[in-house]
Amino acid sequence: MNSEGEVRGIAKTIRMAGILDLSTIDFPGKLCSVLFLTGCPFRCPYCHNHPLIAARGEERGAEEIVRALRENYLVDGVCITGGEPTMQDITGLVRALKEAGLAVKLDTNGYYPPRLKDLLEWVDYVAIDVKTTPEKYGELTGRKDAWQRVEESLEILSESGVDWEARTTVVPGLVWREEVQRIGEILRHYEPVVYALQQFSNENPLDPQLKDVSPPTREELMEMARGVELRMEIRCREGTFRV
Repeated sequence: MNSEGEVRGIAKTIRMAGILDLSTIDFPGKLCSVLFLTGCPFRCPYCHNHPLIAARGEERGAEEIVRALRENYLVDGVCITGGEPTMQDITGLVRALKEAGLAVKLDTNGYYPPRLKDLLEWVDYVAIDVKTTPEKYGELTGRKDAWQRVEESLEILSESGVDWEARTTVVPGLVWREEVQRIGEILRHYEPVVYALQQFSNENPLDPQLKDVSPPTREELMEMARGVELRMEIRCREGTFRV
């Protein structure tokens, strides 16, 4: 930043969907704002943020975004989510947020490992979605090379020294006990600080047929989590619970 507070050296525009001013649940240990970016290479049938997948969004200057987030004196961090944030080049934006004194959490699906690696110098915490088992990744996401890229991102995170978590959305008929157990076995090699099982929501899925699928219960999630030899959390409508 120069003497007048202008942010320099960052991309001219970022495609965004909006900003949630205050969240107590999206960044462990922080009060944060949440920045939603548009675009995603995946087409997961249970996605609840699917309006952001192909949306162009609002093009905002990165300098404008940083100023808006910096003016919120209630927060000490920013969670950048989507869509898939690393579909855009946000390195300069993240760097500027850090220089403005804000902690940064990144939510990612891991499909762009080189960009993820570039961001880790400036990011304080990462949450990566591990959606299913390797052999089912292509069918679930619509990308044949998805697992190969996610696996590379897991390697990068495991060697980074940055705190990170893995997350799996549990969906009856798509991602269930067998998949959770297998994912847990894979993640033991990479050692996330926590592995979170998330309750699928049937309110607004990409595939309308999933509206008729009942979400897993808290008890079902707890049972699955107990079978995984990692530090586990479950996240559901009732709240977040350590296992």
